[in-house]
Amino acid sequence: MRIAIINPWAISGKSIGGTERFVMDLAESLKDLKNEIDVYMFSGESHVERGINYININLFDIIGEADEYIIQETFGDFETNKSYEELAKKLEKKIDVSKYDCIHLNSQLFLQAWKEKKRIFTIHTNPFEYELAWGKKSYYKMLEIMREYKDSKLTTFVAPSRYYANEYEKLTECKIEYIPHAIDIKRLYTENEKENIIEKYNLNKEKIKIIVPSRLEPKQKQPMLLIDACSLLESDIKNKIEIIFTGLDKQYIKFVNELKEKAENNQIEIKIIRFDEMSEAYKIADMTVLPSKSESFGYSALESLSLGIPTILNGIPTFKEIASENRNCQLFENSEIELKEKITELIKNKKYEKRIIPDDKWSKRYELNTFAKNYLNLMI
Repeated sequence: MRIAIINPWAISGKSIGGTERFVMDLAESLKDLKNEIDVYMFSGESHVERGINYININLFDIIGEADEYIIQETFGDFETNKSYEELAKKLEKKIDVSKYDCIHLNSQLFLQAWKEKKRIFTIHTNPFEYELAWGKKSYYKMLEIMREYKDSKLTTFVAPSRYYANEYEKLTECKIEYIPHAIDIKRLYTENEKENIIEKYNLNKEKIKIIVPSRLEPKQKQPMLLIDACSLLESDIKNKIEIIFTGLDKQYIKFVNELKEKAENNQIEIKIIRFDEMSEAYKIADMTVLPSKSESFGYSALESLSLGIPTILNGIPTFKEIASENRNCQLFENSEIELKEKITELIKNKKYEKRIIPDDKWSKRYELNTFAKNYLNLMI
């Protein structure tokens, strides 16, 4: 089959967003099943990687990478059909999909594009996140448009979480397929030694490294919750840690000073680093903490647990799904006191010193070949 994947964000080896990493894994695993794959992006550098064409359509005629704000500036608030229709028209002019057997789309903003083509939508944005990003009116408009396709034979919706597949079915009356994201474990390794990475980024080699591999978005990702929790730590433990935030996309720069000020006032050492490769961040991690209030799936959680890194997750539905049957995970219930206790336990018992690779049963849930076959079955 010839398959086009349409993704709004730029993709490269430095990509930190879960959607971008999902696209890479989906494209490569579908190619491994002897399909031809092209990935279209709104911005970024066109390139070929592992036999996949990553094509910048330069939707906004800009240099650099687009973000969600430029979409809103260009097409409006998506509270009416007009925004969806204008985006669809521009996309259809930029990308000729006639040569493809199926197209895979990574945003509900594309609902009105290529309506007469075989389409698979993966829902990366749960209701909380959609309303946070676009507002309540836009959220209800999106649900209204999704309902138009409840009996469509050409349009299929997929959610990577069983919980949100069920939620969207209730909200839209559409059948929502459930396919959990998979993981290309090879992409998470680096041959660079831990000591070299620590020196490269000017980190403290004596301190325990807490990695936060998610965007610095304040309301959904809640990086400040970790600072608040660490502020409660006993001084001897606080002095042993170095928190490393990896998700410095340009739209979140304005939140950096607030994080730094709170950390400094509470004698917490933090660094905010855009790693050349996420494999470097995971190589130096003694533990991973993800304090997100909401996730549609939780790609960073899957990556960390796949590598056997001691991982502390907020007890939200999607993280609970991923954590199920993985003995290397600690859950807390959105409380700085509970999070402080989990960090304290890992450090006092020196559990951060050893990685525990997950057993085969857990790993097979997120195996690439099965993941790709499940998507392919929906595309035929």
